Amino acid sequence: MTTQQKIISFTVLCCAIICHTACSQNNNNRKTSVSSVAIPAEVINLPGVETPIYMSGYGSAMAYCEKENVFYLLTDRGPNVDGKTPESKVFAVPSFVPHIGKFRLQNGELILIEKIELKDKKGNYFSGIPNVNGNGSTNETAYNLKGEVIGNDNRRGLDTEGLALAPDGSFWISDEYGPYIMRFDAQGNLKDEFSPFNGILPEHYALRRPNRGMEGLTISKDGKTLTGIMQSPLYNPSKETKDKSLVIRIISINLELEEISEYLYLLDDAKCSVSEILTLNDNEFLVLERDSKFPEKGKGFKKIFKIDLSQATNIAEDARTFETMSAQTLAENNIRTAKKELFLDILEAIPGYPHDKPEGIALMNNNRTLCIVNDDDFSIDAPKTPDGTIVPKLMSNGERDKGMIYFVEIGE
Repeated sequence: MTTQQKIISFTVLCCAIICHTACSQNNNNRKTSVSSVAIPAEVINLPGVETPIYMSGYGSAMAYCEKENVFYLLTDRGPNVDGKTPESKVFAVPSFVPHIGKFRLQNGELILIEKIELKDKKGNYFSGIPNVNGNGSTNETAYNLKGEVIGNDNRRGLDTEGLALAPDGSFWISDEYGPYIMRFDAQGNLKDEFSPFNGILPEHYALRRPNRGMEGLTISKDGKTLTGIMQSPLYNPSKETKDKSLVIRIISINLELEEISEYLYLLDDAKCSVSEILTLNDNEFLVLERDSKFPEKGKGFKKIFKIDLSQATNIAEDARTFETMSAQTLAENNIRTAKKELFLDILEAIPGYPHDKPEGIALMNNNRTLCIVNDDDFSIDAPKTPDGTIVPKLMSNGERDKGMIYFVEIGE
């Protein structure tokens, strides 16, 4: 199942490496040089719709395979915008299947090698449409561009956000609806599933803020340990934590021993959220924390932190509602959070960085190159007053947002 039936015209957006001749220096006195490449996108025109849709959306997460020299880029649930009411979403391409794009960087361009569409254990394609009720429901109502309520055709919906490539070539993916953590084989077939509803993930993860589920996922070098991070504080005990709590949960799953550990990470600002986590070693990780706005004159919050869990308190057996605690209260209760230090300020390291949502990171060239990908939301948005239509997603410079990978060469 693809979107090809809905395509009226097809164009491949040109990819080009853009080299920044000037080097920059961040707060850690780390000199960097930057280049970038555009992610190719099919441009589709739907009947009766003025705004073309860039069928990219490959910025939800990224994994790099050194052996094959390929990037795996993950889509989310598909082209959608806010509807007329707070809990409505308009899906421009309801048939969209969440998938992984396999890309190779060749002669200064990203070449799409394969689309790996995600399927359940019966071979049915997953949908991006919200589940109407039951486990993982966000209480959203999905509409098409005609204003008609749409279902998910008896297919389960996934809003895929985190991606980890295992040593055996399989994929681990996390989503925002459950949240779910799922293992897929190299062909996109579901093999295993962890969730708060099947007794594997702790039940409190079902208290995730709607559309703020498990945003980041990474795997250890030996493939034995998964580590996931939530995008925002849980609604624990209620949604009163929204934009107030600084407490983010990190979960670590030992796949061999079937043991779970939990740790706490503190946001710099309650209005920010986490987009990604990446393994450095057994205890250290990179975490991408950001606001959700387009930078204005280079101002904004889009930072990558290095964290250390070696001294953090494992709270897996502790049922307290940490989301209501301040940093001081946590310290008074002898709860040690992840040690956190600035690794890279994206807006300083990449002069003129124009995007609102950097969401995926990877390392290549023996960790000398940091790769950062943004989510372009298929380059569509809702009007300032949502009315069920779509408009182009425009950056602060007036240009349409597009998916890019930035390569930050990190020197000493």
